[in-house]
Amino acid sequence: MATQHSSVGTSGLTDHYSILVWLAAGIVGLLTIPVGLLVPGYFYMKASNGNSGEHTTLEIWTVILLGIFGIAAVEIGGRRGAKILWGLALGAVLLVVVLAVTLGVLAMPLAL
Repeated sequence: MATQHSSVGTSGLTDHYSILVWLAAGIVGLLTIPVGLLVPGYFYMKASNGNSGEHTTLEIWTVILLGIFGIAAVEIGGRRGAKILWGLALGAVLLVVVLAVTLGVLAMPLAL
């Protein structure tokens, strides 16, 4: 007997993505209007086309947290594109931290 749940005649958006994904996408969309509205729009498009099953959790959260760059990375490179984008995002954060520490150390003698 199959354990897969299916709805008869209905195809709700939460059948494709969890409520948490929709909630996170909606919050990101509202916080980053107008460009952020592309995130829930992207999930709506994938769910309505029936292509949502091909995304992994990494790809979904890449789209939610990295916005339009995440959409581009997932559409162009799939899981590999998501990994590359997370590497670039981590590298950018580390670069900012290193620059902040360096500038802080250089500015310290001026404050004395």
